Amino acid sequence: MKKYIAYIFTGIGLAGSYILLNYPGIQIPVKELWLVLSVFLFLSGLFLFARYKLGELNKPLVESPVRLGAIKDLMLTGEKVRVTLENAEIKTRSYYKEVLLEGFPSRVKILDSLYDDNRNYKTQYVVQTYIVFTKQFNTKTYKFISQPTTQTKESVKLYLENEMGIDLYIDTTNPENYYFDWPAS
Repeated sequence: MKKYIAYIFTGIGLAGSYILLNYPGIQIPVKELWLVLSVFLFLSGLFLFARYKLGELNKPLVESPVRLGAIKDLMLTGEKVRVTLENAEIKTRSYYKEVLLEGFPSRVKILDSLYDDNRNYKTQYVVQTYIVFTKQFNTKTYKFISQPTTQTKESVKLYLENEMGIDLYIDTTNPENYYFDWPAS
């Protein structure tokens, strides 16, 4: 629904701007005001569309039934490769993220935060660890990156040692389609 509202705002704003820029008559009073309103509507539509697209990118990846079916097909027909500590790299990336305390702050908390920026927020340290495996298909080297996990690098190494590796399923016709079979959480 948001996407369609963005399309409507953008279309009306663009059409209105075009018509008002090329309008030679005098029947429309305060033509410049309507032109500014049309440009504002066009820019609002672009903003709503960009916001919608960013929201789509930031949605968490949920395993849909279609994706689960594709994974099952890949596990049945794809090439199975055992990924171990010897043939893969374990990489980590860390960052800090701000988390709101107790939901959205009230008006009083907002005013209190004027003298203390971090009063309504806390900083959370986030660790993401993933496995990188490279393999060559048809004279081209592909890099396979696992789903990130919140475990530390040492925990992932210990898991790989205990399990003696994990399975990677690769579609031989399209190596960009792959799946790491491990409980990343």
